[in-house]
Amino acid sequence: MAVLGRPNVGKSTLFNRLVGRQRAITDPTPGVTRDVLEGELDLGGPRVRLLDTGGYTLGRGELEREVSRRSLAIAGSCDLTLALVEAAGLTREDQALFERLRRLPGFPDKVVLVVNKVDGPKQELELGEFQALGFSRLAPVSAAHGRGIAELKRMIREALEREGGTGAVKPEAAEPEGAEAEPAETEPVGAADVLPSAAPQGAGARKTGAELRLAIIGKPNTGKSTLLNRLLGEERALVSESPGTTRDPIGGTLRYRGRTLKVLDTAGIRRKSRVSEPVEYYSVNRAIQSIEEADLVVLLMDVREGVSDQDKKIASLAVRAGRGVILALNKVDLLAKTKGELRGIEERVRFDFPMMDFAPLVALSASRGTGVDRLLAEVLEVGRQLNHQVPTGKLNLAVKRWVAEYALPVRGKNVKIRYVTQTGANPVRFLFFVNSLRQFPQRYLQYLKNRIRADLGFDRVPVDISLRES
Repeated sequence: MAVLGRPNVGKSTLFNRLVGRQRAITDPTPGVTRDVLEGELDLGGPRVRLLDTGGYTLGRGELEREVSRRSLAIAGSCDLTLALVEAAGLTREDQALFERLRRLPGFPDKVVLVVNKVDGPKQELELGEFQALGFSRLAPVSAAHGRGIAELKRMIREALEREGGTGAVKPEAAEPEGAEAEPAETEPVGAADVLPSAAPQGAGARKTGAELRLAIIGKPNTGKSTLLNRLLGEERALVSESPGTTRDPIGGTLRYRGRTLKVLDTAGIRRKSRVSEPVEYYSVNRAIQSIEEADLVVLLMDVREGVSDQDKKIASLAVRAGRGVILALNKVDLLAKTKGELRGIEERVRFDFPMMDFAPLVALSASRGTGVDRLLAEVLEVGRQLNHQVPTGKLNLAVKRWVAEYALPVRGKNVKIRYVTQTGANPVRFLFFVNSLRQFPQRYLQYLKNRIRADLGFDRVPVDISLRES
């Protein structure tokens, strides 16, 4: 089911009200929602997928036309569309939208006209111009205050039952950008390996062994939306040369080698001094929140620009949260074909990123599909290591061996490691019981981390060590 209307009629407010949480950014600025957001509507029966579209506008800009085209295509593929207007009156854009909706198969039975900002009984008596439009279902609501939402849900349930739909969407088939990929070291992902299927993007606690949550993070215009579309095999995110096109975290779910991956594309993260619009400020905060909600992060960089200070800050946020990180160099198809150029860039990235020496580094072209298969293979391996558990007996035997090979560098008091246990997976945490916290040399912790990674199967993930005196 889709929510469709002109800019600034309250589509995102209605979407948030129906799904029961703030998934979409709401702001008085028209056109804040550009990509397709997805949530789950609870009607007390089968799960209903609700899509918040970018909306319909008569604007002639390239981005505006693309948003409108996609929104109408989504409405045409849904079991039901909520056509949203404002109680203040119809506009030229509303009328143009209705003309397009009337051409859709199943009109008017597959459309509910929702009149928003009806804040009281007096306004309900002034809906004559909307009732004359020929829609079989009309629902006056106040999305901001929740008025009329229960009746709207009842109307939705009846409409879906009558149409025999479940709210499942049949996405518009999209030709992947750069479908004819050039030969590469790794083949582009094929349909046999990746089976896109949409699913709600709600947050929720991570579970060991459950689906892997992957956040695509990076500076603006590094190709995050192109990569998301490539992974899902459909146009879920708008792709534009203009930085900052993506504002809400958007995503979907895919299957790869028997595992379920939930992918989020987020707004580009800039330096705070460059974040001026309130909408962009909120978008960046949501992107940072996506790091907290993810299991692992793909830090996407433009291969021509290399590592920036902002990339280092993003990686630091992810590591402090215990998330796996994959460094991805995108747009390798734009490099000159000089032999060894990519190798030199990769070496430079490693040199500039010493704190991330454990993180996998993948070169790819999201537009052509080159390297994406290797990226997904690394995602699975990082996910496996994040959820890896070491038996306590094996862990203590290993620590005893490490201490024998490199003794604790202390003077005076005999500092000892009494016992070790793994206290967490995803994020990976270990607790060392020692006889003296004050005397324990902090530089020895790095040695222990290195040995844990090298000997116990955590060479691609961040490892946290805590000390406790006993």
